[in-house]
Amino acid sequence: MKNFDMIFVHPPRNFEYLLSNIKVRSAYVMMPMGLLGLCDLLYRKGFSAKIINYPLEKILDLKFSLIKELKNVNFKVLGVDLHWVLHSAGGLDILRLVKKYFPNCFTLMGGYSATYFADEILSDHKYIDGIIQGDAEEPLVSLLKNLDSLDKVPNLIYRDENGKIVNNKITYVAQELDSLNFAKVKYLDHWKEYINYNYEIMHFPWPVEMARGCIYNCVNCGGSSHSCKIISKRNNVVFRAPERVVDDLKDLMEVSDVKGIFYGHGLYPKTEDYFLEIQRLIREEKLDIHADLEIWRLPLSKKYARDFARTYNLEKSLLWFSVRSFSESYRKKYHEYFGNFDDAFNFSNKEIQELIDTTRLYDIPFRLFWDVGNPYETGLDLLFNVFTALKILVKNISKKDKVSMWSEPINISPGCPVELYSENFGVNMFVKSFKDYVELNRKSKMLLPPMDVTVNYRTNYLTRTGINLMNKAMTLINLISVITG
Repeated sequence: MKNFDMIFVHPPRNFEYLLSNIKVRSAYVMMPMGLLGLCDLLYRKGFSAKIINYPLEKILDLKFSLIKELKNVNFKVLGVDLHWVLHSAGGLDILRLVKKYFPNCFTLMGGYSATYFADEILSDHKYIDGIIQGDAEEPLVSLLKNLDSLDKVPNLIYRDENGKIVNNKITYVAQELDSLNFAKVKYLDHWKEYINYNYEIMHFPWPVEMARGCIYNCVNCGGSSHSCKIISKRNNVVFRAPERVVDDLKDLMEVSDVKGIFYGHGLYPKTEDYFLEIQRLIREEKLDIHADLEIWRLPLSKKYARDFARTYNLEKSLLWFSVRSFSESYRKKYHEYFGNFDDAFNFSNKEIQELIDTTRLYDIPFRLFWDVGNPYETGLDLLFNVFTALKILVKNISKKDKVSMWSEPINISPGCPVELYSENFGVNMFVKSFKDYVELNRKSKMLLPPMDVTVNYRTNYLTRTGINLMNKAMTLINLISVITG
């Protein structure tokens, strides 16, 4: 039998609706970008490891049994990623099952959501031995070296031999990413199928690891600057060198037919030169790819748009920008309330049109993301939002522009500013604890997302039912926009 020091398992969203979610987005086959980097790092440090993507294995074979698979190998540690809280129920069930059949293995969790809820998770779930909090590279290597002396492992919170929870606290925060490789797909079982199904089901090209941290405070994002300081103790943004980003692309394209990428960090004035250098290297290497890139803050310069257009295959490429709301009066109101903390709403409808005009000038497919249920958004604000969206839709259909719109229900992330300070934002959260999220995930069918996805909050002006109904109504506008855009 093969011997592994570490086996990573990417969990399903839940087991209650696993079979009905197969081959739809809610299977959540997409893994966090860091898993491949961790697995490659362990190999380079002299350890053996591999990744099993549970929902992928079920897609490929409905009779797949994780326990049967694990009985064919020897392993010391089994870890489940819990970056997105949507995997909470599935992650717990995987570790419960593994501990039942392999009581002597060390069961581990890691990831952003696992870090945020670490104390609650360990207190309530005795079959989990430890959680690596925050960045996991050095802590994971240390764990495999010190399974008999866990007090030496940075960032680890664990249950000792007497059942007492011990928190070593977060002392390691990665300050460089260039020594890591995020495209060594060979460590993932059925990696070729993963690439295909991730694009086919999740509608995502290959995600590219570029940076950790953020300089902005988007209030619904658990990865905001404020949230990073609280959750993972990160006080800065660390970028990979452009050469290392392109190295990953070359590694990936040498072994696969990947033709598209999704950049894991956004475009804003301070990153424009960074992306320009990446694109120069892509052209230098003659890589034929398409790209998805989110514009985090305006303006988008014509210089960058022109360079984007000459670098990528535009047939499937996409630039996108989240307007939050098409109502200019609402955005002004939001900025008056919260602009000192979050400036994401600080732009005019004129600037939106200039952005559309710039992408049109270089024939770049462009998408506007919008949503409902923002802090202090009223019914009248919603009417302005929808009315403006319809005007843009009609205008773009008549001009046959490559402009589309899309919206999905707002998912207030654990640890984001709105969740941390919900009363200040006029928001009433229906889920707060890890237990709440697990129960919500177990009940959520998500057979036709985003149509049947419900929000996890209400606001001072909008009920949960009202927000859900508006999201369903917006789906028709979105579909017409995508089909005609």
